[in-house]
Amino acid sequence: MQHPFAFFPNFEPCAMAKKKNSVQFESKLQQIKLIADRMQAENLSLDESMALFREADALIQACRAYLQEAAVEVEMLIHPDGEATQPFS
Repeated sequence: MQHPFAFFPNFEPCAMAKKKNSVQFESKLQQIKLIADRMQAENLSLDESMALFREADALIQACRAYLQEAAVEVEMLIHPDGEATQPFS
């Protein structure tokens, strides 16, 4: 059976997924900014504030996970032999 993407020789599913994740990351950052702006600009009830805080926290956690994955990938690109970079002191 022929590979489903054989008709597209330059197709890189991994690269497309990375681009999608990057766009999602940027979108999440924008959502966080909008939530922060709303919380600062509006007189919200405690319940509304807490709901927005939880939403922002979930977005922040997703962004943090993306950045950690990116850091691991950069580390693997810099040191394909598996030797870790020493942090700055």
